[in-house]
Parts: sequence; structure tokens; C-alpha cells
Amino acid sequence: MEESRTLIITDIHGCYDECRSLLEKMSFDEERDILVNLGDTIDRGPAIYETFVFLRDLKERIGERFILIRGNHEQMMLDAAAEGGRSKDLWYYNSGEKTVFSFLNHKHRFQEFLSWYEAMPYYYTTAKYNCVHACLKDPDPAANDIQTLIWGRDTDYSGKLVMTGHTPYRFPIYYLGDQYGRIDEDVWTYLPEKGMIALDTGCVYGNRLTGMIITGSRKFLVTSVASGVKK
Repeated sequence: MEESRTLIITDIHGCYDECRSLLEKMSFDEERDILVNLGDTIDRGPAIYETFVFLRDLKERIGERFILIRGNHEQMMLDAAAEGGRSKDLWYYNSGEKTVFSFLNHKHRFQEFLSWYEAMPYYYTTAKYNCVHACLKDPDPAANDIQTLIWGRDTDYSGKLVMTGHTPYRFPIYYLGDQYGRIDEDVWTYLPEKGMIALDTGCVYGNRLTGMIITGSRKFLVTSVASGVKK
């Protein structure tokens, strides 16, 4: 019997082609796999609306097996829509106008789809690990404030294993307390019980889009595709 698999991706930022290529490389099976995105699907990249449509349609097809976690960019968009003023200025400072114009160029306003983004949770938890956009201080995601979950950059963490995005690195990194090291790609190994795995490798900045595959037997592998964004 084939093992169950969970696939984790993060910080797509409108890099639609790379997202499709990465899922293909990981042999994503819509009929069986669980897919987790760690946030930041919008802003900065070249195909934000196309990414939204792809993820929305995928969510409609596979339902609860697709977990879309909220990142700081989704939060900035929601705050800008609700509050305007300084919240809008902050979002635009972080490339929010690219999202606005991407939707407008496809004859839509992003405000039409706010409920879809509002449905995104701040974290996803399993018996073996947690998933958040930015970081944890307390190993229990519910015990952390929203600022930590979507904006934090703490790496000195040794609680229950957590997968994160948000902070871009040249390659995926494993942290355990004040110790850290690069994770080799395309090599199967056993999932640690504690620490933090950082998966954002700056695709929108011209580096790579990285994903992670976890099997039911607690083995994992990270793999990536090159960015097509010119910087």
C-alpha cells in the first residue's frame, strides 16, 4: 500500500509557473496527498491573479486536504481593505499594488475575494509537527500572538518541530536552539522531533522555490525548482 504524503510549499508570491513546476516535480497527487502552503501567495511576483485562481480551484477540488495558512502579506491585504490609511500604506510599501493591478488586469477587484483569504488559518498542527508562516516562540501555536505567527523571525527554537517560511534563505535550513545547518536537497532522511525547518528560499527574488515531502513513516525530503524571476 502506498504511503500517505504531505507536501509543504511556501512564499509563492505570485510565482505561478514555479509553483506548478514544483508540484509537478514532487509528483503531487490531487487524489491522495495533503498539501500545505505556509502563506504569502500574493504581492511582489509576476502572476499573482493566476496563482490565486490556481490555488482557489485546487482548494475547491481537494477541500480539507489543502491547508492554506495565512501569511503577513495576506494579513496586510485584509487590514488594508478593512482599515485603509496606514494599513494600506504598509501593504503598498510591501508591494501590495502589484496584487491590486494583477486583479484589475484580469477585470477583477481583489476585494471580491476577501472571504477566501479571511478563511486562511494562522497555523496547522499535526501529532508530529506544526506549520506556521513565520515562527513560534511557544511550541503550542495557539499560545503565540499573531505578530509572532506571521511576522516573527526568531530562530532560537527547540520545541516541537515547526515548518516555516517568511524569511528567505539561499537554501533550506534546520534550526535547533542556537544550532543550525543546511538541509541537503533530494535526500530522504528521518524527520526530527524538535526544532525549526525554514523553507523560504526567495523564489520571488530570483533564487528558488522549495518544497518538502513528508511520508507517513516520518521520512522527509526537500526539493526545489529555479526561479524564472529576473532580478
